[in-house]
Amino acid sequence: MKNKVVTMLVCAAFGVAHDAAAQTTWADRGYINVGFGVESGSSSITGTRTSTIYDEAATVTSSSSFSSGSLFDIGAGLRVWKNLTAGVSYHQEQNDSEGAITGSIPSPLFFNRPRTLSVAAAGLERKEQGTHIQIGWVVPVGQKFDILVSAGPSFFRLQQDVVSSVTPTEIGAPFTSVTAQVGRETRKKSEIGYNVGADVSYLVWQNDSVRLGGGMFFRYTQATMQILGLSTEQDTDVGGMQIGFGARIRF
Repeated sequence: MKNKVVTMLVCAAFGVAHDAAAQTTWADRGYINVGFGVESGSSSITGTRTSTIYDEAATVTSSSSFSSGSLFDIGAGLRVWKNLTAGVSYHQEQNDSEGAITGSIPSPLFFNRPRTLSVAAAGLERKEQGTHIQIGWVVPVGQKFDILVSAGPSFFRLQQDVVSSVTPTEIGAPFTSVTAQVGRETRKKSEIGYNVGADVSYLVWQNDSVRLGGGMFFRYTQATMQILGLSTEQDTDVGGMQIGFGARIRF
């Protein structure tokens, strides 16, 4: 449903842009945008592993949730025909989370009397990088405003720390509690997604060569990839709704 709404909004934006641009031609040759923003999105990875300890079944579950945060964004493009542009942008955002490890571990002294395992795996890092191809249409609004609506494919690169192993460890007599040694690995994965968005710019200074100003962008971008967790491949989403502000250069 969310993707359908985004698609409808973008189609409407392109329709407005086309009608407006039919009367006004964009005079610049290209653009450079640099900014910072935030990304709204979240993802989680959960895995369960079963083994045999003291001739009984032991179960361990690892779960971690990641929420998107601040991002850096840079992009550039050229006018290829009338108000039609071809460009590319790049964003990067990084955050970390704490994984929760729970389980049921058999007792070395009593049959069918398992102990509860509960430990944390702090500092699980997640780094998302996205390169976005953007085919756009510029709508000049007066002498200082312009609006760029765009869409295209996105190429994501994800580096994410996951809990790769959990080894229960006895604390000692009276053996009523248990801890664990936690192993972690960094998974790397690439996937292709898409992006749609709009950039609004206001130019405040110019000479014969360039125009300078500021602006803000709205972009929705997404891809889904699989990351190996504790035991199985898990779906995880990258991207999300992005909003940011920054410098704008027109030349």
